[in-house]
Amino acid sequence: MPSHEVILILYLQFAAHACILLFYIVTLGFSTCALSSMAKTGLLILTNPSTINHVLPIAKKYVGKTLYVHLSQQRHLIPPWISKTDTSFKPPNFRKIVVGIYSQTMALCQNLDVRILLSSIKYPLQKSIETKQKIDVVIFDKKYSCDEVHNFMQSYLTNKNTPCEVVTINETSKQNHNSQNVLNENDDYLDFSQLVKDDSKIYDNVVLGGTFDRLHSGHKILLSEALLHCSKRLTVGVTDLNMLKSKKLWELIEPCEKRISDVHDFLADVDCELQYNIVPISDPFGPTKEDPNLQMIVVSSETFRGGQKVNELREQKGLSVLDILKIDMLETVPLDESVEETKVSSSNYRIRLLGQRLREPELKTHIPLKPYLIGLTGCIGSGKSSIGKRLEGLGAGVVNCDALAHILYRKGQPCYLSLIEHFGRQILDDQEEVNRRVLGSIVFNDKEQLAKLNSLLWPAILGLAKEEALKLFKKGHDVVVLDAAVLLQAGWDNDCHEVWACIIPPEEAVRRIQARNNLSKEDAESRISAQPSNLEMVSQAHVVLCTLWEPEYTQKQVQKAWDNLQNFLKVRGKL
Repeated sequence: MPSHEVILILYLQFAAHACILLFYIVTLGFSTCALSSMAKTGLLILTNPSTINHVLPIAKKYVGKTLYVHLSQQRHLIPPWISKTDTSFKPPNFRKIVVGIYSQTMALCQNLDVRILLSSIKYPLQKSIETKQKIDVVIFDKKYSCDEVHNFMQSYLTNKNTPCEVVTINETSKQNHNSQNVLNENDDYLDFSQLVKDDSKIYDNVVLGGTFDRLHSGHKILLSEALLHCSKRLTVGVTDLNMLKSKKLWELIEPCEKRISDVHDFLADVDCELQYNIVPISDPFGPTKEDPNLQMIVVSSETFRGGQKVNELREQKGLSVLDILKIDMLETVPLDESVEETKVSSSNYRIRLLGQRLREPELKTHIPLKPYLIGLTGCIGSGKSSIGKRLEGLGAGVVNCDALAHILYRKGQPCYLSLIEHFGRQILDDQEEVNRRVLGSIVFNDKEQLAKLNSLLWPAILGLAKEEALKLFKKGHDVVVLDAAVLLQAGWDNDCHEVWACIIPPEEAVRRIQARNNLSKEDAESRISAQPSNLEMVSQAHVVLCTLWEPEYTQKQVQKAWDNLQNFLKVRGKL
């Protein structure tokens, strides 16, 4: 019969294993506990990439922002994570797996920032998993022993929060999850056992370029392909402002500095060993036209001709020709076929921003909380007034500030005498009313006179607009829209809770003005240039709308903006 001491030792060992189990493991289908809340950042240990379409929907239930994916070809949770039994496999041989995973994430979890860690592929003898963001939860796609999990968490995961929770996805959960493979292809290319050796080369210096607006799966594939083929230095050219103006909704593209920062953050996160040279470019060639050390350029099927032109220029300059790696564009199912492309593109993401709140409005203590004032602005021909009518149809009160200006010109209004005093009686017609055409001819080419007119009218218009807004509030309109072309110039945005801007490409605005007002192209362009640019309006706006497409799509934008506003006001009312 064992002694009391032996029994005690066995009991303590059992208790220790039980504590580790309770602390670390949540097994789907056989849960010992539930996560306290959704984690911000997670790490997925993926041993079987072919199950990614089942694993991702489960993983996104636990992770809200960033999901790192660590590829582990080994049976046990110790390095090396990628098998070294056949050393002929090179990092580029894993490209189909990487592309396949990002392709699945595009459809299954677009709002999750998925990042495949390439270090385990490129540097299989690496002794730890390094991430820039602290890990809140580790998700395993298979079950390991308590000792293995404990050892892994303590020894190989260097940047984690305390506590760091654990989820194990068992086979039953994968089988019960009815997620379809969005690629509708055989999954063999996502299986480690199906890795194919090819003659892919690895280069010391690789280059690629692009806009890289709001990094999506297509960008991550391009960047990862470059990383898998690069051993020392990766150069990335990021298009600057003057190269963007031909793109759809280019005003919504993030600043170049932000895009450069995002690209560097992604690259350094998934492969921290390389040198990175990320620069703004103001022409299609960037560093490729002068850097003699570059060896290979990564392009998409859409920009392949650009890669050829790079080589033509390098030949002219006596530089070595670059090998070209062409990456096929990812196809996607557009959310709205009438406006979106069928390829994965940043323009689709910008279209989806229309009607969405771009930033939270700041609390303005100098104006009452009710009525809630929306400053709606847009250049001439932008469709601003039509959006005002749509908002009115949804329940908003609308004050047309341009119409108020006409009232203030009338005899007996406070501005009437001030206008005569400054501009003289020459501005009056036979009925002694202000002739706005005559007044316009005086101020049109005289900035000082225009500034004086504005100084007389703008404060009066704002005062009258506030009175009208209060009347509408008393009639039951909690939200009142101030429809004003000069909202930003006049500084009225300071008296609004938030700003909504309606933008349209200048060439479309010119076409509309010519058709509506029977103006020459030069006169139409002159009127538009006298107003704030789309970029200026977007920089001040909380919500951006665009009437470029069919009226039905404009209505969708307005409805989205209105619904988001109502939800915001409900939440604020509970605070």
